[in-house]
Amino acid sequence: MLLKIVMASKIKEPEIKNLTDRYIKMSNGFMPVALEFDKSKKGFDSKGLLVGMDPAGKQFTSEEFAEWIRKRVETYGDITFYIGEAEGLPAEIRSEAKEFISLSGMTMAHRISLLVLTEQIYRALTIINGHPYHK
Repeated sequence: MLLKIVMASKIKEPEIKNLTDRYIKMSNGFMPVALEFDKSKKGFDSKGLLVGMDPAGKQFTSEEFAEWIRKRVETYGDITFYIGEAEGLPAEIRSEAKEFISLSGMTMAHRISLLVLTEQIYRALTIINGHPYHK
């Protein structure tokens, strides 16, 4: 079981990278979580469920997202979340993705989406495991 986040471009801002790395490290205490940067999609491996991060995708509360992750991990094992750039998801990701998720009805920069997604993954894993972080 692996939760993987793939993003088309690297993060340049050290404060965003540091917070993202922190949430990933804390998440790894519950389940393996990895971050990859892949602009070319060459060799991109999406075992399990591929989820496109898209403004038109399904929105969740934190509790609903935790339940969604729990069920998808049981069904697929691995989940790969793909965050596109300003132009949105690449066509090949859009055609391969089985589900689409939106983090907000508001538009946000892809690097902010990464930070929000890593925090929400950590929050979801704490909910699943009965950890008090969510309270």
